Parts: sequence; structure tokens; C-alpha cells
Amino acid sequence: MVKPRVSGHPHVQILEAGNIAFFYRPKEGILHPKSPDDLERAYFILFPDDQQHHQNRLFNVAHGVFPAIVPGKALPEERDWAFIDDVSHDPRDVVDALEKNVPGPPGPGGQRARPWARIAGDGRYAIARHVDHTHLVYVLHQPERPGEVQQKLEIQPEASYIISVKQPYAPSEINLKEKPSYPASLIKKFDGHGFIPVEPTDYLDYRWTQVLLIGARTDVEKELGIKLDAAQENRAEEEALQFLHQEAQEAHTKWHVDIFAPMCQGKWE
Repeated sequence: MVKPRVSGHPHVQILEAGNIAFFYRPKEGILHPKSPDDLERAYFILFPDDQQHHQNRLFNVAHGVFPAIVPGKALPEERDWAFIDDVSHDPRDVVDALEKNVPGPPGPGGQRARPWARIAGDGRYAIARHVDHTHLVYVLHQPERPGEVQQKLEIQPEASYIISVKQPYAPSEINLKEKPSYPASLIKKFDGHGFIPVEPTDYLDYRWTQVLLIGARTDVEKELGIKLDAAQENRAEEEALQFLHQEAQEAHTKWHVDIFAPMCQGKWE
């Protein structure tokens, strides 16, 4: 697996790299959403290249839309919370956690109580240290031409977010029923701070970790000198997408839902 390159930026260091996939789930009772108002949640999954030392992580984005990026401005909508909904060394498990149906009576015609999640894009990501903070950057591979779905969900062709991890007992807008079980070595690094850079990236290997994302730039290579090969796919993402294709067959056969349409065509499904 070819590692991302950094050129012309001596204060930038790659901490982790891998594949990223974006998802959304419609609200209960809405089989075919038409806008973000019809969505329950937006998600993204990180599939690290280093599967030996890191887990695959399912992130739940608090407000259903990814933070906007408006160059030259600092707006409230440019920041949002996300938390890690599930982690696993098996990439199929995090997709299964995303797809898992909730208990309850089926909807009209026997429809699932919880609608199918749709995949809205995939590509390559890196987490990098830049001076005294960390960035989550990505470059989209699919769709080749982002459509209405990507525009409405603020999934850019490429983007950079400042990412910070929250101290488990610091206040936030997300009230979770549990807290991440960090080892003492990671807890010590907070040193009284409510937020710190995601270094090491081991913080992301624990369920219930909360992060703050702040939109930075939409030109990753120009901003940080990081060159990502969007078409590169690691084994973890490959296994996850194979599993999702199996789920997609059932969704299409039973409910005429095309799970992959948003990623392949940029249209709502």
C-alpha cells in the first residue's frame, strides 16, 4: 500500500492513512429520501491501512450533514460533532452495525423498521499533524462527478477538517450513554484540556470517542502538501463493500432500493 506523500510542507506529518466511505440513513417511514430533511443520520467509516494496530471505525455525525467549508470565513455551520458508534477489526462488522435493523414492528407491507443506509461516496483519507493541531483530509474517488446528494450533505470532492478529540468528561452537545474506555496513557495526554489533537490516532480505536470537526479547506494538496491517490483501495474497504453488495441485493429485490445509487450516480435513493 503506497503511503500518502507530503511535499513542500515541513511542518506536516502523516499519522495515519486509509479509505473513507460516506453514508446516510433515511428517517423511519421514508423509503426514498429527497433532501437532508428526510434523513435520520449521516455517517462515515474509516478503514485504516494499518489493520494490525487500528480498528475500523463508524462515525455518527451529530446533525446529519457534514460541516460546511467556506474559504476565508469562520461560520458556525463549519463545525460539528461526531462520535464513534462502533469499532471492529473486521471491516464487515462496522458495515453490519450500520445496516443492523432495530427491534420493532415492521412498517407498511412488512418494510424494515429501520430504513436501509445508502453509501454516498468513497475515497482516500489521511490524518496529519500540522504544527500544533491535527487534520482529517480526504479525496473522493466516487462519484466521479458529485451530484445533488454530495452537494446537500457537504461531501466535497476533497476536503480538510481540523479534528480534535474530546476529553470524556468535558461538556458537549452530544449526550452519550457511555464513555470511551481509554487506557491511562491516552487519558494522561489531555492534561486538563477539554480538547486535544488526535495524536496518536489510537483515540479513534475506542467506541464513544467524540470528535469536533472544523471545516478548513477544499484543496488538500495546496493547503498541506498531501497527495492522496483517491482510487487506491485497501483490503479492509474491499471486504466491507463486498459485504454491502450482499445487503444491496436484498434491498433491491425486496424494496427496489439501490443502496449504491448515491455513490455511483450522485442522486437520492
